[in-house]
Amino acid sequence: MLTEPVPIEKAPPGSNAALQPSICAAVILLVVGAAVAHQIKQFSEGELGDFLHFYRAAGAMRRGEDIYIAAEGRYLYPPFLAFILQPLTFLSAPIAATVWTLISVTLICAAAFIAAKEAAVRWLPGGTAADPALPWGIAASAIVLGADKIYAVVRLGQTDGVMLLGFACALRWMQRKPWLAGFAIGASGNIKYLTLICLPYFLLKRNYNATCSAALAFAGLVLLPIIEVGPEKILQYAATSLGGLVRLVTVSAQRVHIFEVSWDRSISLTSAVARMSRAANLSGVSTAICLLLLLIAILTVLIWISRRHGIRLFHAARDESEVGTAAVMHLEWAILVFVAVAFSPQATARHMILLMLIYTVGLAILHFHGTTRQRVFLGAALALVVASLSLPFWVIGLASQRGNWRANGGASWCALFFVLVLVSIGARAISHIRAAHTLTPVGILSGASGGRHAVPKGNRSPLGESDSHRETPVSH
Repeated sequence: MLTEPVPIEKAPPGSNAALQPSICAAVILLVVGAAVAHQIKQFSEGELGDFLHFYRAAGAMRRGEDIYIAAEGRYLYPPFLAFILQPLTFLSAPIAATVWTLISVTLICAAAFIAAKEAAVRWLPGGTAADPALPWGIAASAIVLGADKIYAVVRLGQTDGVMLLGFACALRWMQRKPWLAGFAIGASGNIKYLTLICLPYFLLKRNYNATCSAALAFAGLVLLPIIEVGPEKILQYAATSLGGLVRLVTVSAQRVHIFEVSWDRSISLTSAVARMSRAANLSGVSTAICLLLLLIAILTVLIWISRRHGIRLFHAARDESEVGTAAVMHLEWAILVFVAVAFSPQATARHMILLMLIYTVGLAILHFHGTTRQRVFLGAALALVVASLSLPFWVIGLASQRGNWRANGGASWCALFFVLVLVSIGARAISHIRAAHTLTPVGILSGASGGRHAVPKGNRSPLGESDSHRETPVSH
């Protein structure tokens, strides 16, 4: 028998409702605008950062020259990036760098808003109307928290915006449009390999459409420049770009300039373990075993924490309409992003811009769920990871300890603590959502349900929910 839907509480009307998105948009524009304006000045003075290497490689491809030789070994990527940047080589280097900067900040802002929009939907409590201003607030907050990392990406003319957008699109589409999610992962994986961590995740979740799409997109885009450079050179380029990964753990000669995994500027857990292993005179195999054991230990603890609250992470759900599924997948996605950046062979502080995506998860949970004590704890963990990445050591009188902090991967350990707290409080919130649903005569669920809600049509979320969030009556 179909039950009557219970009315949803509407967000309290207020005169500031229309103003909030405008304020948030202004904050976002202020942060990225300041970074862009400063960098345009630097470009005019000839300081192009790493973009100069991309520009030289793209120009070399257009002229039929070797892209890795032209960039003096500083172009470390597959040929796809040089291929798509060729139109910029018709411009002068400073103007091309300016265009690339505008593209980069657009990608960063788009990724932040997509992630914020998903967070606002997936953690929306039952019986609560969606607030259209909330995604703007979450996105603006995440951008402010990662402002110095955005500045670093813009200053160097780097490609981290592509990584952010790849992960964000995978989250947005992996349930509703898995082929597009897979394409986003395969395409961004052709810039940096980090997003390819989603491939085993798709397999684990039995999302075979996304898996196939990601694999085909990656392989197809690797080979796409063949239409311009021919099969012989494209195979040579592919061998060079993949060979760069070998250089991380060997001392063999390569055509690209890549630091070893123990590079002193890397703050990843991988580099920290490599440095400790080198100090202990351990072999490369022993180092790899230590890293694998560390990864297994972290994942085991995260899964154990969630199981304590009755939540099964990294489990292929039989029914994706089950209450809380969307929120569970959100936690899994946050863990994937953390593992990608914290276990990257070479992750400087700039690469931690990916944590902005995890910030959106934490901000949504802070807004919707938890006791005051839990929110204070989660907020403190968030503040800790931001401070560990952004606070100058001289401010707290520890300038002499900066080297040791970096050598031991201090910021990555702080990020791990934040993720542990996030999973603990998030899993508890999902458990409460499910318990409340079983006690409710009518299943009123929202974004956190992962599925189907008894929601009057006029009160549906204006956030553009995915198919897995579609509302249908609940029968008993």
